[in-house]
Amino acid sequence: MPGRLRALPASGKILYSAFALATLIGLLVSARLYRVAVGDAGPAVYYAGAPTSSAPAAAAPAGGPAIELAPEDVQPRAFVEPMPERKLLEVTHFHLFTIPVYVLVLAHLWLLARVPPWAQHAGVVAAVFTSGLHVAAPWIVRGRPALAFLMATSGLLMLVTLGVLALGAVIDMWLPNPPSTFPPGTAEKLAELRRRNAARSSPE
Repeated sequence: MPGRLRALPASGKILYSAFALATLIGLLVSARLYRVAVGDAGPAVYYAGAPTSSAPAAAAPAGGPAIELAPEDVQPRAFVEPMPERKLLEVTHFHLFTIPVYVLVLAHLWLLARVPPWAQHAGVVAAVFTSGLHVAAPWIVRGRPALAFLMATSGLLMLVTLGVLALGAVIDMWLPNPPSTFPPGTAEKLAELRRRNAARSSPE
């Protein structure tokens, strides 16, 4: 349990807290942008161009002739082109230069927080795995539309994981430092011992 974040000066705590807050806001904005871009059709249509049902034809006015249609003609299947490879490469290129930076900084702050070692390891592994899965998810969905659920699932897991790392580090850094457990005079004794060792090792 290093707990070094609590020893930071106030300016450092403000800086890291602002970064963590901006990260959380950015993740929420990204989630909203994803919903707006994908829409109701879903990621399978957006990335892979999976067939979708078009809107049914308007009903005939009352009193008009009744026309019987085959079931497949009621809701015809509309063809949607998959996302071009160039656009998907651009999105992946942008994410590869942003998401790893967020993970790197938040993971370092998490490793400096006063949490058990198992929680440190679990947080870092979860952050790396969920962010990597989310970056790869568009390519997976583009090739396998049946795995479209990976987009929302990986995004939610990444949001929760990075949120825990960010909030945990911010809360820990603003907690007061625990009192020293060393008896009074320990610092002076250590300083005197260092002076003696330095004097013995110095050439005469």
